[in-house]
Amino acid sequence: MENWYALRTVPGKEEAAAELLRQTVDPALWDVCTVLKKQKLFRADGKLILDTELMFPGFILVKTDQMEKLAEVLERSREYPRPVGGKECPVRIEEEDLHFLQQVCGKRLDVPMELSEVEADAEGNLIRVGGILKPYSGKIVRKRLRKRYVLAEVALFGRQETILFGIRLPGDQIWQNDTKIQQQTFSRQ
Repeated sequence: MENWYALRTVPGKEEAAAELLRQTVDPALWDVCTVLKKQKLFRADGKLILDTELMFPGFILVKTDQMEKLAEVLERSREYPRPVGGKECPVRIEEEDLHFLQQVCGKRLDVPMELSEVEADAEGNLIRVGGILKPYSGKIVRKRLRKRYVLAEVALFGRQETILFGIRLPGDQIWQNDTKIQQQTFSRQ
């Protein structure tokens, strides 16, 4: 079992807090320090633009086998993020939660959660679901096809969390930095 911990920081300052930890805390005390992100689409000038946003604002994750020593170092400055649960009792990410996070963000939790492919009928009912959303297709609680996302209930952090999954539809032309990066096509199986 890997030892991952959540650290709380000021919302909007996650990248700065992670970078501060990476640059100033002895790397012998931690293995990976990351901010979880997810891909999403938004419309601008009639185009679907690919962007990333934070998955859990106000939090960064750190992989370490020395959380007690790391927590002591983090207590030295108010600028550092704080362990969830406090210095005396930091909360380790549970194995089931880590499995989900690694499934959607990679083994080192450093890849943004990708868009999932979906296909809908004329009434907006999903008739095909692919990608990382597929295992949660039966738990979708809200669809916003025009805005290219769905919300699904996921067992996470000891409770049911509503997670936003970015989606793409067949034929979507996706742009990034004024460059068309892909046109999604499905193969019928």
